[in-house]
Amino acid sequence: MIDRIDLIRYPAIVSWQNSTSLKTNFLLVLFITVAMWSQHAFAAPSVDVKVTGINKKLHENIMLMLDIERQKKDDSLNETRIHLLHQKSPQRIKTALQPFGYYKPVIKSKLEQLSADKWLASYTVDAGPPISIKEFDFKLIGAAQKDPSFDALTKNLPLTKNQTLNHPLYERIKEDLASKASERGYFDAQLVAHKITIDLDTYSAIVILHFDSGVRYQFGPVIFSKEILKPSLMQRYVPFKEGDPYTVDALLDLQQALVDSNFFNNVEVKTIQEQAQNGIMPVSVTVEPRKRHKYIFGAGYGTDTGARGKIGWEMPRINKHGHKFSSELKISEISDSVVGKYHIPIKNPRTDEVVVQAGYNKETTDVSESYQRFAGVSLSQARGLWREIWSVKFENEHFIIANKINSANLLIPGANWTRVWAKDRINSDKGTRLDLSFRGATEQLISDISFFQGSTMIKNILPLGSRARMITRGLLAGTVESDFTTLPSSLRYFSGGSQSVRGYSYQSLGPRNDEDKVLGGRHLITASLELEHNIIKKWSAAIFFDIGNAVNALTDPLERGAGFGVRWRSPIGPIRLDLASAISSPGKPWRLHINIGPDL
Repeated sequence: MIDRIDLIRYPAIVSWQNSTSLKTNFLLVLFITVAMWSQHAFAAPSVDVKVTGINKKLHENIMLMLDIERQKKDDSLNETRIHLLHQKSPQRIKTALQPFGYYKPVIKSKLEQLSADKWLASYTVDAGPPISIKEFDFKLIGAAQKDPSFDALTKNLPLTKNQTLNHPLYERIKEDLASKASERGYFDAQLVAHKITIDLDTYSAIVILHFDSGVRYQFGPVIFSKEILKPSLMQRYVPFKEGDPYTVDALLDLQQALVDSNFFNNVEVKTIQEQAQNGIMPVSVTVEPRKRHKYIFGAGYGTDTGARGKIGWEMPRINKHGHKFSSELKISEISDSVVGKYHIPIKNPRTDEVVVQAGYNKETTDVSESYQRFAGVSLSQARGLWREIWSVKFENEHFIIANKINSANLLIPGANWTRVWAKDRINSDKGTRLDLSFRGATEQLISDISFFQGSTMIKNILPLGSRARMITRGLLAGTVESDFTTLPSSLRYFSGGSQSVRGYSYQSLGPRNDEDKVLGGRHLITASLELEHNIIKKWSAAIFFDIGNAVNALTDPLERGAGFGVRWRSPIGPIRLDLASAISSPGKPWRLHINIGPDL
């Protein structure tokens, strides 16, 4: 097949008529040129579509249904097709109005030719009265009748008797019922009757909707694809028992528990519906083990610590008992530390573990030096909604405060309770965190000195409208000791810095000696009020006021700081840049503070 005529390639066409060859050739070229030019010169006409008289929701649906709107810039559009599409438009408008209960609209249409290639199609729509539901026959059948989760759904149906018929809401009821049934384990659920009858004579509708949930399935055995850990340990990650009613939330909880364990690379949890019998549904869990070793590298900066770096090495799974090993080396401008931990899961492995640890920490600040070696064991577990940690640690610390060198050996038992009320601890719009801690030592048991310390910290985030929040925090800690002069620097309290009283350098506040050197205090009191307002996207501005000090008596004076800052919400928590004034100090000097970390 010849796709085109090539005059150079076919000389017979040129020489067939001797006397008229030049004329014929010229006319042929002219014809082809005109044909090609006409394709561009006579472009397809376009149509503007205008619909008035109805609200935004109805307007949007009409524009979606109108063929003339969808094809108004089609290259194949011509005058004949424009008239045809315009004639069909009133019926299309009626169809678009019916889902919202309007079955008697009055439509005025007009088609105008504005220019050779421009048309205007106008439609003025009076939707008319909406049709109401004369009878709404809804029935819930099956085991779901006794399921409280269906109560809120069935008692707050978006359609009822005497309301305007709305097809999207009718479809939403069906979708909500099917979705709730799937979430709650009614896998045989079905609509046994669903019908809408329109009576135009009485201008009313009858809605029939009968939903049979069938029986509710129960969880069967949980089958793991691989025995990466002891079967008894893997089963302890399962948050439900055989025979418990099925919920999709329980399956998601199981998957999240296995992912959070760090034992597995990939986790897939699903029901085995083809093996279900008598309402019992087995669960299949497919897991792939993580690599035997994991390495962690990190770097950062804070005005309290200066530049800092971190290197970590972990063995996520040492044996089938779920034992783990983790180690970490941290280096900063003021401190160096190395610690190794051996983790042993117990009871509920998601929350409960015994940790044996040992390490070394060196810290050098403007007010003290500390060289600390330690080893200990801790028991961490969930106590309801609280996180509870019991520990005992042996410490050997050499320290220098106010040019005085000292050392101490201490056996320190301790306890800590933490609770967080928040959906998102990283970037929280509303939430509270509460920490309670106690620790101590006695000369009757290995330790060189006796002391007891207790502390409580609370932080609260309260939304103020949709774009602002108020952040308050408070800390109160105290010490009872046999000889404060021999208390190591790591057990004394200091104040000042980005997490304490801003406007003052890190650990620069506290009782001083005759040479004006900071000694640290027996007690610590700090409080803060901060107002933050979102400016644009993830950026916010803040103003704040801090008060507090490390003191030897609760009546000692407190220092104050105030300032302003900017915040950027990062995936690891807000990055805070603050400029604060030490308003209690002569001259009220200013200091820059940078801090990164989660809200709670």
